Amino acid sequence: MNQHFFDQQALDKEITFISDLIIEMLQEVDSEVCEYFLKLNQEVLKNQNDFHHIKEMLDTISRSGKTFEVIKAFSLYNILINIVEERFNIDAKESLERIKVAYESLLLEGFDKIDLDKILESMEFYPVFTAHPTESRRRTFLEAHYEITQDLYKVFELGDLKAKAHIQYRLRLLWQTHLVGSEKLEVLFELDNLLFIVENSILPASQKVLCYIENMLQKPLTHSPIHLGSWIGGDRDGNPFVTNELMTEVMKTQHKVIINFYIQKLRILARELSISADFCKISKALQASLQKESNELKGHALRVHQGEPFRAKLYLMIKKLQNRLIFVNAPSSVDFTYNQPKELIEDIDMLIDCLDETSATYLREFRRYVLLGGFHLMQLDFREHKDVFAQAISEIFCLLGICDNDFISYREEKKLEILSLALDMPKVEFGEIIDSLSESTQNVIEIFMRIVWGKKYISDGILQTFILSMTTDASDLLGVLWFAKQSGLWKPSKDSKDDKTNDSKQRAKIAITPLFETINDLERAGSIMQTLVHNKHYAHYLKDIKMRQEIMVGYSDSSKDGGIFTSNYSLYHAISSLKALEDKLGVHFVLFHGRGGSVSRGGGTLEGALLASPPKSVQGFLKTTEQGEMISSKYLNISSAQFFLASTMAALLKKSSYDAFCSDEIPSSANIKCSISPQHSTLLEHISQASYATYRKLVYESKGFIEYFKAVTPIYFIQQLNLGSRPSKRKDTMRIEDLRAIPWVFAWTQNRTILPAWYGLGSGLEAIGDIEILRQCYKESEFFAATISNISQAFLKVDLPIAKHYNAFMSDSQTCETIWQMITEEYTKTLRFLIQIRGESELLDSEPTLRKSILLRNASVTALNLLQIELIKKYNASNYDEQKQRIMKQIHSTIVGIAQGLRNTG
Repeated sequence: MNQHFFDQQALDKEITFISDLIIEMLQEVDSEVCEYFLKLNQEVLKNQNDFHHIKEMLDTISRSGKTFEVIKAFSLYNILINIVEERFNIDAKESLERIKVAYESLLLEGFDKIDLDKILESMEFYPVFTAHPTESRRRTFLEAHYEITQDLYKVFELGDLKAKAHIQYRLRLLWQTHLVGSEKLEVLFELDNLLFIVENSILPASQKVLCYIENMLQKPLTHSPIHLGSWIGGDRDGNPFVTNELMTEVMKTQHKVIINFYIQKLRILARELSISADFCKISKALQASLQKESNELKGHALRVHQGEPFRAKLYLMIKKLQNRLIFVNAPSSVDFTYNQPKELIEDIDMLIDCLDETSATYLREFRRYVLLGGFHLMQLDFREHKDVFAQAISEIFCLLGICDNDFISYREEKKLEILSLALDMPKVEFGEIIDSLSESTQNVIEIFMRIVWGKKYISDGILQTFILSMTTDASDLLGVLWFAKQSGLWKPSKDSKDDKTNDSKQRAKIAITPLFETINDLERAGSIMQTLVHNKHYAHYLKDIKMRQEIMVGYSDSSKDGGIFTSNYSLYHAISSLKALEDKLGVHFVLFHGRGGSVSRGGGTLEGALLASPPKSVQGFLKTTEQGEMISSKYLNISSAQFFLASTMAALLKKSSYDAFCSDEIPSSANIKCSISPQHSTLLEHISQASYATYRKLVYESKGFIEYFKAVTPIYFIQQLNLGSRPSKRKDTMRIEDLRAIPWVFAWTQNRTILPAWYGLGSGLEAIGDIEILRQCYKESEFFAATISNISQAFLKVDLPIAKHYNAFMSDSQTCETIWQMITEEYTKTLRFLIQIRGESELLDSEPTLRKSILLRNASVTALNLLQIELIKKYNASNYDEQKQRIMKQIHSTIVGIAQGLRNTG
């Protein structure tokens, strides 16, 4: 939350307004439901943790046949409260100024303007929008969210009372719409949802940020400091629905959307720039261009050629873009088109050079859009489990005689030896051997061929990062390098020892990126990279990618593996170790942060995470995933997208300045806070070890824990929920290791234990014991402060009295009691230490606005939990399928409503 922007009185006024609208609607459509909604809410508020006597009311609701409607009422209430709060979490009028404020504060700290301008001009923020199924709402509700936000602005800031009627209209439609879609969400529908947000808010908001930065620098940008990325259509780790054909379809769709976007903008400009050659001096370059291309003009465009040169050139630009759409599918070449976005930029600059600053305003805006979107709109990342490539390599190498049995079974040293031998060999022609391979291996070969096609016909920027999930060894990356070489995605420079600075050809067209996810893999990341640097082929590849190695670090699986604190500490330690290796290895490691929305999956404020990250770990580049409900929360509206993007750029400028110019030799307060002193490092290591042992003891070593998890959380119902295209498990098992992090977190969030966000921390802090030492660390270490702050926010949402009700679903009472006692003891420890470290009497009472916000929906979420518990009981007791299916839909609605009330899923 951004407390600075809250006007509590105004917020309360809007909440009252929206609550009254819901009650008015309920009274009109079903007065009985309205009565249940009001009474249940009041009873929960009045009775806090004693819910036994509410059972009678829940039974009454059930007998009335209005359970579905009551669930819908509470869920809609939560959704609308979220919309109101999002308006107050930002200051749209001042959002862009945050970049300037950060810049000026750095000047006051003693940084030189020339240095800050270099960082501002070169830094890059790279949000990657994923298809992770944590957005619990359908597109219908997303669009309503978008419109109601605009309507609230009109009502309260413009005094437009017609907008109130439109909210009522939208509310009535939502009331008659199912909260959960009846069909499994397909990948292309996920893309459609994202494109709606990209076109309506992300592109225009990003353009405004670019404009502000240009004005600060007082010159046009040569590249966009914001890069848009996506996993939709490229993330196939455990998702059988993402195929090679679908990946190609996504590439084409994104290309078509951005080209049509440009055509639409150019048509508007062509209508507006009716400038006559009689009143504006035309450059020789524009004259020559028109003369060269005039044979392409037809009809009206040809007639205006002589008198209105700007319109004529814009018509030509439109035709070139239209031809690009043809080029993608044409079997033969198309002549009159743009091959690269830079050619379109050159045409725009040619027009701008002929105009005064005011007349060129919207051409400059269009130029910024092209910098942003290129010809690909969003750079697609490819992700797949490393075993897929190892199995394909094994089959191909056996066929070619490079090895004589199962390559996968070899020890690591032997794998590296064989891969190096294979990379020494002449290029393999896949066309000659493909018919002798299994379908799965043919599919792997086709992946690389499709990427080659996309780079040729869409844009070289359509796909760059090639991520290997669950990377454990250097051979995992070397295997992908072999495929890259055979497919032409890596064409090695002739002499790997020669600097070849005059060789500007892009020889490596994909960035092979390991994803380190578990605690053990994070610890081994440095040694794996050292092995690769000392391999002659990978060293050659590194030279061809300018010694810039991208590494993805996973927050979700590391947290599931070792608990929240150990995950955070291990990530910090791994990143620090990698950055310390840079000078030794001569490689620049750029980090890709695989964060989720919830605290247990790396959530929390991005600005806070940036400033708390290790020294030298950012250096002008930030790439991070944006997942599920966080995409709509941050980017659904232009004002929120603009605020978030500007806030991120401001924090990135600040952190990058510290990374560039602060060191141990030149200490600064910022550098000291983001570093971890040797004393604090020992302290945090002890906390991590104790936390890890406590977490592992419960989750991986306690007898019956997996059965407990299956029984006391609604995981079964979550797995049936149509949220996203991905399956909830990588493999068809119920091992925790094989369960995806999202449903793991989602399930614990639903029953209000929210265990992944805090469990183990209390024991870790207790292992230190000395509260004054912990308080001192909290004041001096940005990392520890950010970690404690994020966990505190998630911890306030925990409700053990509610969670205890779910224990009734566990048949083994002895196991249930043992595990529950471990959870409650750890909860008590954690709460005590959080309050003491933060110096509070109640958790978050030092941040009253944030505390009030978190607790605001508590009654409505609790009501939904109680309804969910009763429905699960009914489902378990049901004797026939029709009834089970009916109850399942109601349970799914409670899941969506609770997710909205707690403001995250997984």
